[in-house]
Amino acid sequence: MRIKTYTAQTMEKAISKLRLEMGPEAIILSSQNTETGEVQLTAAIEQIETRAPSNVNSWAADWDRDWKIEASRPEQKNLKSGSNGNVVVDMPTSPHAAKPAEIKITPKMESLVQSMAYHGIPTRLAEKLCRSALAVETEDTEMALAAALDSHFKYSSRISDRTAPMMLVGPPGVGKTITIAKFAATAKMEGRRVHIITTDTSRAGAVEQLKAYTDILGFELNVAETPEQLKSLLRQDKLPDGADILIDSGGVNVYDEDEITSLTRNIVAAKAEPVAVLAAGTDTAEMSDTAEGFATLGARRMIITRLDTTRRYGGVFTAAHTAKLSFSYASVSSSVATGLHTINPVNLARLLLRDPTRSEVGKEFDKVKS
Repeated sequence: MRIKTYTAQTMEKAISKLRLEMGPEAIILSSQNTETGEVQLTAAIEQIETRAPSNVNSWAADWDRDWKIEASRPEQKNLKSGSNGNVVVDMPTSPHAAKPAEIKITPKMESLVQSMAYHGIPTRLAEKLCRSALAVETEDTEMALAAALDSHFKYSSRISDRTAPMMLVGPPGVGKTITIAKFAATAKMEGRRVHIITTDTSRAGAVEQLKAYTDILGFELNVAETPEQLKSLLRQDKLPDGADILIDSGGVNVYDEDEITSLTRNIVAAKAEPVAVLAAGTDTAEMSDTAEGFATLGARRMIITRLDTTRRYGGVFTAAHTAKLSFSYASVSSSVATGLHTINPVNLARLLLRDPTRSEVGKEFDKVKS
């Protein structure tokens, strides 16, 4: 995918420049006003994947040259005893030994590698993202990374007009109930009707917490304590009326077979689509394992919460990559009124490249709403 930004004095002029260069097939990803009052559009168009030129002397082409040269050296290792009794490896050097060619580090390359390292993105995934970004023909690091993220991850954020109920699933304490409330608040503001059900009846105060939100929003809260009750509830005449159905579930330990079995029974009874809710800031490997656990239950999308309470997001990308989950929505505040934000390649690139000392991470997402 080719991504480019256009700036003009008016929206009409920016669109004209965009269409003239990229054609009518281009998709507008975002629009915003700059500090100078101009209009800035970011657009994308599908294109044949570009490959990094084989003769480019850069990190993208030569990242493994050093260790390959080191491994191919026919040097003999002589063992001898040191003065303290330890074995010392005597490595003879040759004045004719091959030296690796100097690798040219560009600002774009350095920025990408530093961001991958800061966020703790595993080496293999980081390498894939960096290689793809460096192959994009632009000096705009943000847009290059966005193109790489677009090619390596999937995105799906449609919640309304669904044919199946949506059930939020995830570990305890990740914010599933607040997320349900945010969906309901958005529906209220847009004039849409939703049916809200909770199966989280074992956690103290869980039903009361969600009911407090639904009462304020003017929605009825339905409670199902068993899979049988859930199935019966969904058959009632008041529910199959075309409105979206949102189901809150209790927190589940993916390593507990009984809890997984109980959740599976609810998913089957409701014929629901499970959507994984995961909190940012979790250990990278642990978040990946958890995501894979919910993927085995049928989850194909994930909602990320607590983006505002952490500064390193490696686990987010590892979870999506290993569990093959599509990015859906992000929560950047504990406030229900703030709502949810759509995740797309551009705001993910901004998230990775932003100055971590800056506050208000939500502004990165506010720039790209859909």
